[in-house]
Amino acid sequence: MQICTKNEQISANLMGSARVVPHQVGLIKLSKTQLKVLQSIIPGEKVTAEQIAERCELSCSWASTLLKTVWERGYLKRTLFVRESGGIEFIYIR
Repeated sequence: MQICTKNEQISANLMGSARVVPHQVGLIKLSKTQLKVLQSIIPGEKVTAEQIAERCELSCSWASTLLKTVWERGYLKRTLFVRESGGIEFIYIR
């Protein structure tokens, strides 16, 4: 999936869809920070919130929130990992 960057032309199909359901555009559009997080992940790479927090100089909780939002918008896949110490961790895949 290609992500539009600042100076790229937006496809006519996407523009048409946005005009039909403008209230839905926010559900797929990424903020600058969300885009930074997404671009920090190599396609096919598996990452955790802790790894992204380090790469993007964010707190772990904020990185986790950003990853969840990017996943909810369909840009990432997510799997659940149960730690031996108890608790869960999500692994995100681009």
